[in-house]
Amino acid sequence: MDSEVTRRQLLTQLTAAGAALAVLPAGASAARLVADTPATPSMIPMLTAKPLPEKLHWTEANGITFKTHQAHYGLYKGYVTKANEIAQALAAIGKPDPAAANQTYSPIRELKVEYSFAIGGVKNHELYFDILGGQGGVPTGDLAAAINASFGSFENYTADLTATGIASRGWAWTALDLDYGTLFNYAGDAQNTFPVWSAIPIAGLDVYEHAYYGDFSTARAKYIAAFLASLDWKAIEARYDAAVRKLKA
Repeated sequence: MDSEVTRRQLLTQLTAAGAALAVLPAGASAARLVADTPATPSMIPMLTAKPLPEKLHWTEANGITFKTHQAHYGLYKGYVTKANEIAQALAAIGKPDPAAANQTYSPIRELKVEYSFAIGGVKNHELYFDILGGQGGVPTGDLAAAINASFGSFENYTADLTATGIASRGWAWTALDLDYGTLFNYAGDAQNTFPVWSAIPIAGLDVYEHAYYGDFSTARAKYIAAFLASLDWKAIEARYDAAVRKLKA
């Protein structure tokens, strides 16, 4: 569908209180948007981009350059900006008209689907940046025991995560299933193809080419090996412990 037609249709829907779709000017930051935008009636939070962790310099030793992280971070900030734009658009609609909704195309479908993609891009990259920048090695304590229980051994776990990452088009996640109490490596093809309901990701592997092409060209397996060698297991263990607390709640 022509993008200009789509935009005109969308703007027609954004009539609540005479509001129109707010589009950020070039170079506007998510933090600026938060400062200038009131709370939305739909209660969708306005987001602020988190800073790029300095610990990511440590991945240089394994071949994932900080230059790549900086470029990658720019994509993440773009997701923050778009998530905020879509939140504003949904707020401007106010109470949607069910009669105007359609599963082939309608403004509410477009906004809801693309919000899931944008917020997925935010959460996935915040997870990715958080669990990198360590010394690799092996996990300890309860997480180590959980990996052994779910995969048989740490070697089996890393082989499974590597194979899942190679087989995926966008992401691979290690997640704790709150229904069964087990760990599983999920495959994802896009920002909004999440692990199944009641599964909390504790590690995220970005296998889109932008995450590794500048350093490894098309050698995805070498990138995944560098990713594993750069994991911050303390950060992953903290996420696992938080997930277990939800399991026990």
